[in-house]
Amino acid sequence: MPSESRNTILTNQNNPIIPHKYPIEMSKVYINGKVFTVSAANEWAEAFVVTEDGTFGDVGTTVEILNAYPNSQVIDLEGQFVMPGMHDAHCHLLMASEEKLFEAKLGSDSTPDEIVKKFKEYSSGACNHLDTVSNWLVGNFYHYANFKDEKPDRQFLDDAFGDQPVVIREYTTHNIFANTAALIAAGYEENPVDPWDGYYVRREDGTITGELVEGAATRMFSSLPKGRPEDNITALEYGVKMANRFGFTAVQEASANTVYLEAAKALEEKGALTINLDAHVVFYGVGAFPQEDVGSLHHTLWNAKHYKSKHFNPMFTKCWIDGVPWHPHETHCPLTEEGEVDYSRLLIPQETFKKAIERFDSEGRTCKVHVCGQGSAKFALDCFEELRKRRPDGVRHELAHNMNVTDADCARYKRLNITAEMSPAIWHDSDFQPEVNPGSVYPFNTLQDNGALLTIGSDWVFAPDTPNIFPGLQAIMENKHGWNMKRKDVLRIVTLDGATAVGREKNEGSIEKGKLANFIITDRNMVEAPSIADTIVLKTFFEGKQVYDYETDELKHFQGKV
Repeated sequence: MPSESRNTILTNQNNPIIPHKYPIEMSKVYINGKVFTVSAANEWAEAFVVTEDGTFGDVGTTVEILNAYPNSQVIDLEGQFVMPGMHDAHCHLLMASEEKLFEAKLGSDSTPDEIVKKFKEYSSGACNHLDTVSNWLVGNFYHYANFKDEKPDRQFLDDAFGDQPVVIREYTTHNIFANTAALIAAGYEENPVDPWDGYYVRREDGTITGELVEGAATRMFSSLPKGRPEDNITALEYGVKMANRFGFTAVQEASANTVYLEAAKALEEKGALTINLDAHVVFYGVGAFPQEDVGSLHHTLWNAKHYKSKHFNPMFTKCWIDGVPWHPHETHCPLTEEGEVDYSRLLIPQETFKKAIERFDSEGRTCKVHVCGQGSAKFALDCFEELRKRRPDGVRHELAHNMNVTDADCARYKRLNITAEMSPAIWHDSDFQPEVNPGSVYPFNTLQDNGALLTIGSDWVFAPDTPNIFPGLQAIMENKHGWNMKRKDVLRIVTLDGATAVGREKNEGSIEKGKLANFIITDRNMVEAPSIADTIVLKTFFEGKQVYDYETDELKHFQGKV
């Protein structure tokens, strides 16, 4: 145990550990650990108790716990580091899992010829899932840099696949590229007019290339094969296990729909939902993420309460205000030269947004709002400011991503009770540094200095294979780009602050008596190690039960990668 922490490994004298005259033999006692509790009262401990009901019992020194629980099962941690299970504040658990399990892995560096080759390999036996969802070929991802003039053209897919529908998600996941057969199958006209909330990329003669941006892609994304219910359950279970693999015991799903709620309900009934899953049901969104029409989603929002269970809470909501600030389409909403919101770049009608947040605030339902540009952040904060005048005691809401927020707007989050949810956690990636992507600013320190509640999300569905956030956590502590977060603050953000954002701070997020026994064991001291970028999670426990073990994991090769 670090010498500077020794004085904190003392039981609170106001709450001494009392020996049990008749010890509860089903309790498990963990001793000789380096336990970072994330509790302000007692930051460090050596030992703790997990009770039969899956909550933490007493927390203290090894001697105290052994004396108080002489007949309980003892697990010697042998000096290993323990901390609370982590909270992924932004994840697309089902969509990401379906991509990994059931769709063609093209890689964002593939050329047209390589894309065709990989699709043919995929369709000739590499995918057992294909016949269950129709004859569509779906792949991930394409990148503009691999095409002439940065414009993929559907002609090469038409030549290779003829009447078979083929679609490829863009590397940002917001846009999609389709061949002629897919366009026809989804009901697109030969030469459609651009919608108000997106556009079609066009050839010099005005015909469309097959690349659909934001609102222009909505119909195509909604037309993608949905798969069988059993496949959706398989995919979601894969996602839950992947979350456990990387130390998560709580996840916020950022784009739930009807299919998602049904799969989560089935997984809970199966006893395989080994995370606390909070689902943000889409109430308005264009392009990639709703994958369901607005009318149907409104029914889902109304019926969500019937899906709520012990580990699944779908009483949260989500909308998109803008796109992303990444080349070549850069669909985020900026500020004008005069510092005003560029309303022409919003992807939701202004009054629709205002009425929706008023409704959900009155219902006590947190809204997660996608904002990537300075203009979208300002617009959302302006709307919440007006709402707070009428409803000063409403629920906590969230702005997601916060890639670029002005200093003046950073000062408003705390006052308006808005969580600053920071994602995707790719700040370590050279392609997403501010000098490469000027919109990828992520004002961590400014938001923190202004007292905002920060959370961090993997945004898994984006190009990375896994929801591993450890490289991203390390990057914001290296004094680059104005990011100079402190280690303990970062660990609190991904544990207790995440629980606070969804209203569960009294039940989880720290290792304290009475809270859920959700904790992880890692391969290093996460507070003191020189780097946590390549951290390996050795074990994950959910409600006191082990749900992940590195030693027996067939996919352990995913861990420890930067």
